[in-house]
Amino acid sequence: MSASGHGWFGRKRFGFGYGPRSWQGWLITAVYAALMIGVPRVISARTDHVWLIGMMVLLTVAYLAIFFWKLDRTGR
Repeated sequence: MSASGHGWFGRKRFGFGYGPRSWQGWLITAVYAALMIGVPRVISARTDHVWLIGMMVLLTVAYLAIFFWKLDRTGR
């Protein structure tokens, strides 16, 4: 939890779904996006596409694990 007692991710104030609510949530989301853009540029030139897909699945699972771990379930 962040210093204010809220999770890094929570319900959107407008619209549908969940999103980043603190700087930590935005940082994790930005790192995830940068890795999803950068990893294919590095891996696809050197190895088979199976490794690329595996790495992208691993990154997504790690992001979702952090997301659900730090999700604010109180509904604020």
